[in-house]
Parts: sequence; structure tokens; C-alpha cells
Amino acid sequence: MEGEAYALASGTIINAISTGKGSAFGIDLKVYAKVKLIDDNKNEIKGKVLDSDIEPNLIIRCVKNVLDYFNLNYSAYVETKTEIPIKSGLSSSSATSNAVVLATFSALNEKIDDKLILDLAIKSCFDEKLTVTGAYDDATASYYGGITITDNLKREIIKRDKMREDLDIVILIPNLKKNVDVKRMKLIKDYVEVAFNLALNGDYYKALFLNGILYSSALNFPTNISIEALDAGALTSGLSGTGPSYIALVEKENTERVINTLKKYGKIILTKPNNEGAKIIL
Repeated sequence: MEGEAYALASGTIINAISTGKGSAFGIDLKVYAKVKLIDDNKNEIKGKVLDSDIEPNLIIRCVKNVLDYFNLNYSAYVETKTEIPIKSGLSSSSATSNAVVLATFSALNEKIDDKLILDLAIKSCFDEKLTVTGAYDDATASYYGGITITDNLKREIIKRDKMREDLDIVILIPNLKKNVDVKRMKLIKDYVEVAFNLALNGDYYKALFLNGILYSSALNFPTNISIEALDAGALTSGLSGTGPSYIALVEKENTERVINTLKKYGKIILTKPNNEGAKIIL
């Protein structure tokens, strides 16, 4: 019994850490997962992350949680490969857990239950202490594609929308260390609420930029990067997640100028929005 699936990276419109409510959108960078199940009653699960030296704890946990849910004692082998830089603020953990859980459902030939898959994926991230809020915004954008606005504490989708597919996404991964100072992020709650309301009203570009400036300031990341992206022609730009990545949404005629402006700060990845979401391959 085998299954294969992929799920998406996501970019932040509103980081949910300060208020419990967030928004994200699907990015066309993928994590691919393969799961092989053996009905041997041994419940031995092994895994390998093919393109990284990180431990396979999360991907093993995802398979285990699915098998536990269905009360199965199968053994399993799971492997993943990714296009998403890890620990960069682009939802690599959410994408990985979504892809592995979906691939496990496929291997079991189980009916695809979107909410259950998301719940098991998020549970796996919590179990491995890889999330502060449950990252329902990141998880849903990774799974469904497009834009999601969520109440992370209630695990509810408030609104879904599509991102313009004719835009480029310029991702900057600067040479900066990650910083997750939850206390400082809570201090900006009232101001993030303003950005969240912009997102609710469909003003995603302003929301993304304002959120990015607020969280960059709180986490001691540079704010000038987003402003320089705007000056080079980006429609919007901001910190993604808790960084260190910055994202810029750009009309194609301005892409080269934005890349040339930002590349002095670190590595550049050029990609595009994805409104299609996670998919089963096998």
C-alpha cells in the first residue's frame, strides 16, 4: 500500500501569534511525501527527509497519528523532499505535515476528509512542538491554496479567496537569525488587529505590508527591506511568519527590478501564487 502527495508553502498576510487570528496564501513551492504501509502488526515507522539532514521526527509522527486514528498496527516507511527552505517563515512544517498525512490517507485508500487531515497534521506539529498557535492559517493555505483568513484558536476558516495568479512572488531569505519573541509579538496585538480588519475587507496588500512592518519591528528585523521592495515596484511586501523570509508580490514587468533591489540582502527565490492547493499524486 503506497501513497504520494504534495502540499504548498504559504506566505503570511497576517501573523496569528499576537491575536490568534491570521491569514496566509498558497505559494507554488511544494513538499512531496511518499508513504509505504506494511500490514504486519508491528507498528514500526521509519522515515527519511531526503534533501536535508534534519531528523524525520515530524514525518514519522504524522504517519503514526493517522494509523493511531484508524487504530491500525501497520509498519510504515515515509520519505519527503522539499522545495521550501526550512525555518524560514514559509510554513515548511505545515506543508510537510499536510503532505505526509494526505499521502498516508492515499496509501490507506481512505476517504479524503479535509478537516480531519488538517487536524491530524496540526496535531503532529503540536506533538513535535513546532507551532505556537496551531498555524491554522498556514495549514489551510498550504492545503487549499489561495488566501485563507482563520481563527486559529477555534480552528475555523472565516474567509477564503483567490490570489492573483498573474503575479510573481519574490522571496528573500536574508542572512538573519530567526527570532520568536512571543511576549514582544503580543505587545502589538491592537495594531495587528487593524491589519487583520484590512484583510477581512479584501485589502490584502495593505494588510500584508502593515503586518510585516509591525512584526519586523517587534522581532528586530529590518523594516527598510519591505519599503525598498515597494520603491522597486512591488505591490506589497512584508515579513513572512516570524521570518526571516520576506515576500513581495510583484507584477511581472517589475520583477527584475525588485530582485535586483533585494538580492544584496540574501538568497532570492522566484515563484508564483498557487490557488489549487495540496494534491494526491498516487
